[in-house]
Amino acid sequence: MARSRRGAQSRVEVVLEGLLDREEPPAPGESLDGVRLAGLDLSGQVLADVRLMDCAVAGGRLDGAVLRGARLVSCLLEEVGATAVDLHDATLRELVLTRCRFGVLGLVGASLARVRLSGSRVDHLDLRGAELSDVVLEDCVVGEIDLTQASATAVRLVGGRVGRLVLSDSRLDDLDISDVEVAAVTGPGDLRGVVLAQAQAVSFATVLAQHLGARVLPGLSSG
Repeated sequence: MARSRRGAQSRVEVVLEGLLDREEPPAPGESLDGVRLAGLDLSGQVLADVRLMDCAVAGGRLDGAVLRGARLVSCLLEEVGATAVDLHDATLRELVLTRCRFGVLGLVGASLARVRLSGSRVDHLDLRGAELSDVVLEDCVVGEIDLTQASATAVRLVGGRVGRLVLSDSRLDDLDISDVEVAAVTGPGDLRGVVLAQAQAVSFATVLAQHLGARVLPGLSSG
């Protein structure tokens, strides 16, 4: 049984009790409720439309796994790793991921609501066309977050670092990146709805001016 608690600043906690250990991987389209999957190697598995509710996944591998259309509700993922995992069109709700390591985390067209990714590393977080609501990334190192054509509401990035944030054609409402280091932004014309720290606004000003067609020249020195 799971209990979710929503604390300040949209922090989501999922508490799981009375889980049953399961050693067999789920089958495509199977529904699992109240189980713990620990240390399973699901690399290369095609698990389309699998449904996990009130489940914990700990210490496993998902290299090349395909979980298109999967539904994960009130679940915990801890120390899970994958070179690439395909969650195209998946539904993630009341989900907490901690200390995970992904090369490519593919969430194209996915729906994320009340999701927290904490203390994790992701080379490429692919959220193209996804819908995000009440999502937090805290103390994560992410090479690139691609929000092209995504819809994001009440999304916060806290601590850690993002190498590149892609915002092209996105629809944003309260995407707060004021507490994270962001090295570069692609699609600066789509900053509407983004919350920036003052230093970030200054840093992105040149890119935004160039996007709007201005030429930016070195300032004149006084002499």
